[in-house]
Amino acid sequence: MKEDQREKVALFRYGVIRDLISRPLAPGEKEHLLLEIASKEWSIPGSSRRRIGRSTARDWLALYELHGFEGLKPALRSDTGTSRTLSAPIQELLLELRAARPKASVDSLIRAVQLSQKGGETVRLPRSTVYRFLAAQGQPARREPAGTPDARAFTYEHSGDLWVADVMHGPRLLVSGRRGPKTYLHALIDDASRIVPFAAFYRSENAACFTDCLKQAMLRRGVPRRLYCDNGAPYRTQHLQVVCATLHVALIHSRPHQPRGRGKIERFFRHVRSAFLPHLGTEMLGDLGALNRLLWAWIEGEYHQTAHRGIAGKTPVDRFLEDQDHIRPAPEDLERLLRMKCTRRVGRDRTVRLQGRLYEAPDGWANERVEVFFDPYDPTAPVSFRAAGDRDAQEIPLRRLDPTINARLPRRAPDRETEPAPSTGISYLELIARRFYAQED
Repeated sequence: MKEDQREKVALFRYGVIRDLISRPLAPGEKEHLLLEIASKEWSIPGSSRRRIGRSTARDWLALYELHGFEGLKPALRSDTGTSRTLSAPIQELLLELRAARPKASVDSLIRAVQLSQKGGETVRLPRSTVYRFLAAQGQPARREPAGTPDARAFTYEHSGDLWVADVMHGPRLLVSGRRGPKTYLHALIDDASRIVPFAAFYRSENAACFTDCLKQAMLRRGVPRRLYCDNGAPYRTQHLQVVCATLHVALIHSRPHQPRGRGKIERFFRHVRSAFLPHLGTEMLGDLGALNRLLWAWIEGEYHQTAHRGIAGKTPVDRFLEDQDHIRPAPEDLERLLRMKCTRRVGRDRTVRLQGRLYEAPDGWANERVEVFFDPYDPTAPVSFRAAGDRDAQEIPLRRLDPTINARLPRRAPDRETEPAPSTGISYLELIARRFYAQED
């Protein structure tokens, strides 16, 4: 299984157990959540089955608590080339046991088969193989009738328990007095305190801009425990899922066409439209940096300092400071964790093309496949690479290509040891010369 496939499986498993690790659980709540997981139908990557057992969810939870996100990735198989199918007698015995004990767990059926065989413990019955076989022989699971989602007002207890993310279409910039590119306001709001960890106007609503917004928010206000987004493309990237799983952030998406739970950030956007945008003059729209400078001053000096009736008349900044002990600080290597990764092949001239820019690799990497790590929003950030598939290899910096400097550098031909040609005792040119001068005489 390729690394990307293992990563997708790990992300699916993380999504299944997310509610078990995102917060402290009340007595008995863990079993309730496990029953809920077992009762649902799932679209499992690389599998035709639709159900996940409680014991499987428990195993995934234990792996995550022990090894983190890496523990949820499928182990690389060490039995390649050997048979992993069930023999006919084993299949018959499994079906007989299932018919006799319809409520028995898969693990107990495997144990019963092993104990009934001569080999005992040496009879190898992979749990996944047995599960797939029994599922293929059984009846399809009945769907539970779809009910109306429970909608109610809520507020999380502490700052950092839930951040809500969204994007709003902003004003167009003015270039030489004419309408220029459109702007997009990426923003996050803390559910408990109503504080805005970060918000800024960007030139695009893509994943690179949102990743930068999220990075700036975590550097300023810590790491949230949950991140609630809609189903837009910037929030559905595998990169964001891996980042959240690594930082122990539960990534939650609202149901399509059911935007419940995002009312607080929609209210903030309405406030931006009514209290900030109308006061923008044409002279303030000439530069994106100048526009964001005004926005940050308005958020920190006005919005964060204004009493909010939704938080008992407190200001967002005062309410946020009440939960100082609950804030998770951003890790020192946050910027490294938020980098994106892509695979490239180094050209014969040792160049690597990335987002329309050329970078230069050191000697010896021509025609090699490499994994490149970069900040998708900041082109000035360092870029590095390593050999593709080698997770333990040290990252090597890539530098921006400057062809004018390369033109001034001396070229060094490769050292080649030349062996002397074997001597035949015949000189072609000497023979021609003797013949020519003999005719003149």
